Amino acid sequence: MGGIMYQNILIESLDYFGRGIAHIDNKIVFVYNALPNELVNIKIINNKKRFSEAIVTKYLKTSPKRIDSICPYFNKCGGCQLLNLNYEDTLNFKLNKVKELLTKNKINVNNLEIINNENNYYYRNKLSLKIINEEIGFYENKTHNLISISKCFIANNNINTVIDNYKLLNIKNGDLIIRCNSNNEILLIINSQDKLNIDINNLKEKIKLIGIVYNNETIYGNNFYYERIYHKLFKISYDAFFQVNSYITTKIFQELENNLKDSKNVLDLYCGVGTLSIIASNYANVIGVEIIPNAVLDATYNAKLNNSSAKFVLGDVAKTVSKLEIDFDTLILDPPRSGIDKNTINFILSKLPSKIIYISCDVATLIRDIKLLEFKYELISYKIFDMFSYTYHLESFVVLNLR
Repeated sequence: MGGIMYQNILIESLDYFGRGIAHIDNKIVFVYNALPNELVNIKIINNKKRFSEAIVTKYLKTSPKRIDSICPYFNKCGGCQLLNLNYEDTLNFKLNKVKELLTKNKINVNNLEIINNENNYYYRNKLSLKIINEEIGFYENKTHNLISISKCFIANNNINTVIDNYKLLNIKNGDLIIRCNSNNEILLIINSQDKLNIDINNLKEKIKLIGIVYNNETIYGNNFYYERIYHKLFKISYDAFFQVNSYITTKIFQELENNLKDSKNVLDLYCGVGTLSIIASNYANVIGVEIIPNAVLDATYNAKLNNSSAKFVLGDVAKTVSKLEIDFDTLILDPPRSGIDKNTINFILSKLPSKIIYISCDVATLIRDIKLLEFKYELISYKIFDMFSYTYHLESFVVLNLR
């Protein structure tokens, strides 16, 4: 079936990844950049036993919801899946996605809403790029073919200035991560086998360069930056996690505060550089746990910087929680996409805090974990934050109360 062409294929709906769904000979076919009710000709690019993936070769009938993408690389680089829809329709897609998953898993919630991103273009403060044969860009969807770019429409414009001047880095082949703060300062993280000869003076005329990390060694300036957000100042090391959308992060901080008024003792797992812990410490005693050493150092520093009493523990949550001899009434969770491991689930069920605040970037693993906790916890509210506009990704903020 791979490489085979099909004509007059009707797109029935969208899947959770923003792909069109069609059926051919009773087999499901996921079609990239295809919207419901469109009639298309397609080419199979990936053929599996249970499903196939395809690209559109010709649109015979297009959806009235389809718009021309602002980005010339859309449908090639694979970074954004929903640039063929207007912003309101992308929000409806995400809201319906969560509703369907909750219904499918028989999870009831009365309070479900979505918070939009006022800056739905040029919002990302971090971008990871490839440089191959002196060309910069992203991998083409489902391949290792480089799509050269001159601009990313969801990245901060100061990041785009780096892209516009990347040749001053003199990298032939390698990975480039660009991080930017609200003060327009730029931190560059380079991984490459090349012997670098960076034109730093010229680069500094183009951007507010505060540091360059090359193969995990600092070769210019600092290996960290500061970000001021929600009346707090945070130090963030080059390899520490921080949310990519500052506007939405502020909204999440506000929502966190709204749910901490009655808390006295808080445990914050996967705490990163301590942002949530420091917000929570305005209301309660807080201990945070994090696996990345630089992030724990940042978190400890950030607590002092913000006159916070929060304390931090270095360790893998899965291995550390069973050793924590503490009492807590509120648990904050912000795990990676893989969600919570079984050991941590068992720890929660042994401690039974009265409230769990679970922040997640993956709906599927979030719902899996809710199901594991639901015989002891009730889902009180579910808010969707559009952290990753024009992609199928979303940030969930849920509150569970002990039954």
